Amino acid sequence: MTPPRCSSRAHAVYCRRDVAAVLRNLRVELAGRDHPVGQAIDEAVAPLLTACERLVRGCRRRGSIPPGPPVRVTAAALVAALEAVPIGVAGRAPHDVPLTERAVRGVLGLPLAGLPSAAPCSRA
Repeated sequence: MTPPRCSSRAHAVYCRRDVAAVLRNLRVELAGRDHPVGQAIDEAVAPLLTACERLVRGCRRRGSIPPGPPVRVTAAALVAALEAVPIGVAGRAPHDVPLTERAVRGVLGLPLAGLPSAAPCSRA
């Protein structure tokens, strides 16, 4: 499935921008809470979750991603991976892009074959 690779990479690059940091920080602090800004963020993210559900359902139907957990759960994990990895590795370009892609491929059950391998871990 080509779109997750392209969109996950583009999203990681977008998250480097200051404008993305505002929503990212508000989402971490307020999403899912009984707060007007948190509610607005949840409403703004809802269409993304719905779009991801459609993509997961369609790709499973076509066989481009394997069966797995329920579609809504997979879509929620996909959105979480797209949000969490760039936050976790913020300021560590260019590693944010391949790590985000790996997380998305993992959620979708896609192989990592063909992706650049990670550098070996050094022992601290």
